[in-house]
Amino acid sequence: MDCNSRRLPYGIIPLLSLLAGYASAAPAALDRYAGSFSGSGSIVEGPNATSHQVRCHFTILQQGATSLSLQGICRAYLIISRSISANLAWDPRSGQVSGTYTGSRVGTARLTGRQAGMDFDLTIAWPQPLYGDTTAQMKVASLDPGRFRIVVTDRIGVDGPTRATTDLTLLRR
Repeated sequence: MDCNSRRLPYGIIPLLSLLAGYASAAPAALDRYAGSFSGSGSIVEGPNATSHQVRCHFTILQQGATSLSLQGICRAYLIISRSISANLAWDPRSGQVSGTYTGSRVGTARLTGRQAGMDFDLTIAWPQPLYGDTTAQMKVASLDPGRFRIVVTDRIGVDGPTRATTDLTLLRR
């Protein structure tokens, strides 16, 4: 099989974007969360939602007091890689988070949601159907100051079950 025909799952990129959202939750301490991160975990991909192990490395840069920019790469099987980028903004008055990310084969996705305590709950809006619909849910949870967990859930198939399509633990490098 041609290496270019294999794709990393679409949910991994917005998950990383969500981490960027977590970082912007505390503008006064934004530099604490900006930096380099590594992540590993599982993703599912394709019409049969096949599970794969993945490793990611990325950098989050502060853009003003409440915005972040993320750039990085995720790899599966040491030969398949996908470049990612995201921009995310947080409104401290309303707790609303919004942004975009690129890197998906279906195009640029929109992220919207809100801060819930130290965590973030987001909706991913795909520009084209993925697994039978155009939305998925993302949650970022702080495990400790240098470690986060990102989980994307989506319905697999039009009438199928909802399950985690991305589950990553991210660590400061």
